[in-house]
Amino acid sequence: PQIVLNAAEIDVHEVRVGGDSVPFTLADSDERLLIDSAHPGGTTTIDITFAGTLNGNLRGWYRSADTDPDGATQVIATSQMQATDCRRAFPCFDEPDFKAVFDITLVVEPHLLAVSNGPEVERAEQANGKIAVRFAPTMPMSTYLVAVVVGPLEATEAVLVPRLGEPDNPIALRIVHVPGKAHLTAFGLDVGAFALDWHQRYYGIAYPTEKCDMLALPDFAAGAMENLGCITYRESLLLAD
Repeated sequence: PQIVLNAAEIDVHEVRVGGDSVPFTLADSDERLLIDSAHPGGTTTIDITFAGTLNGNLRGWYRSADTDPDGATQVIATSQMQATDCRRAFPCFDEPDFKAVFDITLVVEPHLLAVSNGPEVERAEQANGKIAVRFAPTMPMSTYLVAVVVGPLEATEAVLVPRLGEPDNPIALRIVHVPGKAHLTAFGLDVGAFALDWHQRYYGIAYPTEKCDMLALPDFAAGAMENLGCITYRESLLLAD
């Protein structure tokens, strides 16, 4: 039998199915990873060792550059997975009707801020001095809603928005931005808190995660992207004087 995942612009080193190393083929033209396995079916574990590219194409996991007040270029690693670019970040079943729980850990330099869909639940210093930041698992969702952002960023203090039906469990709303632009976040926080509360009451559905970060990114092709708990925006459409 063959297991078929999506992968694009990824260099796969090894694939293990149920703990056993198995043959695989990268079909670049089809953006697929074809895994040969003798596993009879049912539940199993697939472990993939691979390397990717932090690209400059505003797709998948890519580089967003900003110039700081000293004229130096600062690089932010950020993501835009919709519609089918999560496969450029990691091998996955990159189809909107396939749902999964994403349990994400990012290993980063200690001076950088790491943000993903879930709230941060654990951090551990590594032997090389980097920090492993683990985020709470997501609800079952499509790959195009995965978000991972790492960079020299700052976050506002959280605004607590009432959660529908759970007044003692509010939603923490923040804006994440490049340094020096905190004074441009008040309007976005005000409108974001209003909208988060209003939409819960209008639809009668509580927001399904513990926090909601809104990220202002210097290089972003879309106007905004509705990733669960980690909404990314073109900087000019979130920050306001």
